[in-house]
Amino acid sequence: MRPHPVAVLLAALACSRGPQGAPPPPPGPVEPKVLAAAGPAPAATRLVSPKPARHAPAVTVTGTLVARQSSALGPSVGGTLLRVAVRRGQEVKQGAPLLSLDDDAALATVRQAEAQVAAARAQLSLSEDALGRSERLRLEEGTSEAQLVQARAQRDLAAAQLAAAGAQLEAARVNLAHHHLTAPFTGVVTRIPEGVGIAVGPGTPLVAMATTRELRLQTTVTQEDAAELRLGARVTVTVAATGAHTSEAVVSVVVPAVDAATGRVPIEIDVPNADGRFLANAFARAELPARAPRDAWRVPAAALVQRGGGYALWVAGEDNRARTLPVRLLKEEAESAVVETEGGRWPAGLRVLEAPPIGVAEGTPLVEVRG
Repeated sequence: MRPHPVAVLLAALACSRGPQGAPPPPPGPVEPKVLAAAGPAPAATRLVSPKPARHAPAVTVTGTLVARQSSALGPSVGGTLLRVAVRRGQEVKQGAPLLSLDDDAALATVRQAEAQVAAARAQLSLSEDALGRSERLRLEEGTSEAQLVQARAQRDLAAAQLAAAGAQLEAARVNLAHHHLTAPFTGVVTRIPEGVGIAVGPGTPLVAMATTRELRLQTTVTQEDAAELRLGARVTVTVAATGAHTSEAVVSVVVPAVDAATGRVPIEIDVPNADGRFLANAFARAELPARAPRDAWRVPAAALVQRGGGYALWVAGEDNRARTLPVRLLKEEAESAVVETEGGRWPAGLRVLEAPPIGVAEGTPLVEVRG
């Protein structure tokens, strides 16, 4: 006969209790639970104090050397190209002939105008003689007042005709001169026509010239640098590609406006080039005068970080937690950098992370490593 299930359950409970019905002891000692601390783990690093420094910021800019004057030239009249008087690369003086158009028709016009001037001058001479005789006869009552007035009018008309003929002659001579192109300034010929005998229209560029003895470096500077830049300041200009160098360049233009596209101030630097050491359109570097010395701080370069378009340093205060300090980078070397803080003073109690740990962030706890 099987035992009743309830009896079996009661028997099991009785066996699980110790004497006097107490619950059995635990199988072994119970270890207390250890909860992990919240927040990031401390990072080990060396903390160093910045070293005071005096720094005179040197401003270096780059740009293109352009000719002070450069022009594409052509005759103001049309015609057939007859002669080219220069070659490419030739240096010419102001007023030197460059090219000529066929001027036969223009020369004929000049001669015709000269003949008209001669005829008008002869007519004026006859009119003046007739006026003189009329005035003498009038004094002797040998002519009427109306005849005297008419003689004076004839003289005035002849004088006007002579003036008109003279103006036509001048216009013909100017037109003739326009058939011969001359250099408007001293410079080097950079382009000439391929050949002669071609028909050209008025104003067609045929010759190009540029001044090579006077060059200008066009570049830009920051608004802060522009505020301290003075006209006439000496500048050192160098072309790395050729080694050309001069310390006699001067600032000639500081535009009193900010370029909307770059946020910088355009400037121009006159570069003397009497010996031709510099080439027009070459890329050059200019070292502007150093600004007034200012208080700065030398810090480990590894502590620098870019923030919001500027620079900052990883630093730690008395709480030994990492944070960033905005700075202005003045100079960067191999293992150190010279920076400037807002107001020029270093905040009390802050030290710089010599080598920021990987993954450092704002508020990361730090453990200072000494030695």
